[in-house]
Amino acid sequence: MTDISTSTYVPNLSSSAFSQFKGRTTGVGADGANADSQTFTVSKAGEYNFKINNSFTNVEIRNDRNEVVTSLRSNESTADASARLGPGTYTATFSQGNRAAGVRDYSMDVTEKQNILVTAGGASLKGTAQPPGNGDTGVQKHTFNVVQGGTFTADISLPNTRWAMMDKDGKVVAASDSSKPDAQQNFLQKPTYKLQPGQYTMVVVPPSDLKSPTDFRLGLVPRNPDLTESGTNQESAIQKTLRERQSRLQQWASQGTTKTSTKA
Repeated sequence: MTDISTSTYVPNLSSSAFSQFKGRTTGVGADGANADSQTFTVSKAGEYNFKINNSFTNVEIRNDRNEVVTSLRSNESTADASARLGPGTYTATFSQGNRAAGVRDYSMDVTEKQNILVTAGGASLKGTAQPPGNGDTGVQKHTFNVVQGGTFTADISLPNTRWAMMDKDGKVVAASDSSKPDAQQNFLQKPTYKLQPGQYTMVVVPPSDLKSPTDFRLGLVPRNPDLTESGTNQESAIQKTLRERQSRLQQWASQGTTKTSTKA
């Protein structure tokens, strides 16, 4: 067993929307647990999400003044945390919460935290879906801040993907499933979602058979809720079908949020 050492390759988080750190806890940390360290830089101030994909793993991130800027502690499931980082050099130290486990592989995903502003003109989220693996389900969380409420339709470019949007109290206000395409022929037949001003959390569940990192876009498009093909607000058969399916998706999302949540 050797003392922990940092990797010779030093990635810059500001140069990519997604970074992943992988290694093995072949060293020994200050507390005697199996550990490893990796160094990275930030060239442009920003907020980042950190997610450790392994159970019973601790991560401590320090700046070049040896100050802790964020930490993660996973138990049976993965763990995530976010931190705002300024330009500089940082060190992430990975150590095992279970000392009897011996040397283990680890991986940590780092993504830029996007605080999406939703206005009357809508909004767009750009992300990168990651293949499930190393205990990671691939579930992503994004923050939406609605500054101008309204009624919107939603489109996601990634096939076979489920998503749900929840308000600050955990109530599901919108949900959909791109693995079951809507019987949509035009914009007027798409389901609509009414959003009030406030902060929302978007949970995106990519397909389980995803083979490689895939960029995707999720857009919210403003929609007049009273506008229909006939020019009236009478509910058509297709709209009734879509509304009923939307209710089922919202029920799925409300039941599934506790299963996909993580513990720090």
